[in-house]
Amino acid sequence: MKSIYIFFKSVKLAIVLILIIIVFAMLSTLLPQNKGEGFYRQKYQPLLADLVIASGLGHFSSSLVFFIPMGLFVLNLGTCTVDRLVRRARRGAARRFGPDLIHISLLILCVGGLVTASLRQEQSLVSFESQKYEDGRPKAWISKVDVTINDKPRLKGFAIEVNHPLKLGILKVYQSSFGTEAVLHLADASGHITAVSTGQSIRVGDREFYFAGTKRTGDGPKDLKASIEEWKGQEKITAGEEGTGDALGPYRIDALYEREVTGLTAVRDPGFIPVLAALILACLGLALTTIQKKGRET
Repeated sequence: MKSIYIFFKSVKLAIVLILIIIVFAMLSTLLPQNKGEGFYRQKYQPLLADLVIASGLGHFSSSLVFFIPMGLFVLNLGTCTVDRLVRRARRGAARRFGPDLIHISLLILCVGGLVTASLRQEQSLVSFESQKYEDGRPKAWISKVDVTINDKPRLKGFAIEVNHPLKLGILKVYQSSFGTEAVLHLADASGHITAVSTGQSIRVGDREFYFAGTKRTGDGPKDLKASIEEWKGQEKITAGEEGTGDALGPYRIDALYEREVTGLTAVRDPGFIPVLAALILACLGLALTTIQKKGRET
């Protein structure tokens, strides 16, 4: 038991864990985040795609390669904090609250980070008004939303712009993107329609149809073709261009069109409060440490 305690209060362990977190965080910045499995298989070589999917680096903030080292670091930091307080109390050493507050603030900051990573919620929405100049150039993208809470209207027609988010307590809604999106409507044998956007895929048994984009062969609506890739595991079976009315596995392409869209990202971050509290404690700890140090010098 003592050896486990010594292991978890080790400074060397803290350094190793920090390095692991930094390395994985840096690797995750090189990858597009929160994409589907089909996206990574289409974009990268099979071996690299398998590594990204298996490690969870494509969803870093919710992956085990983030939670395990962060959890161990929180345990390490907590053990060090308790050990320091106990040792100083046993020696009857002078109270130095500054460093203690800094240790505690770091601990709260890490816990807040874990809460944010595990409970933070984001959802992308599509709803907007496009404004253009007379020559057709884009002027502004304004997303107007209605907000209802517990079946009671809260806001109506609130305009969300790039630098003007909607704030509702710890929920914030940002305008995160705008552009053109292709949409593919697939009809099954019963006539049920499934909508697939560019970059998404639909699985049929052990195969996956990935909608890679569109190609225009003329100016008419029927001249728009969908670039479809068929995958089986790590192997790309076919790649071709399909149009309205063509068969796609058990589906038939019912419609294919492009539309202007803006992306709204709704963010709920329950870790904000502990992170804010940690920053306040850290500032108090630094201030007390400075005051106590000057007091000893005088």
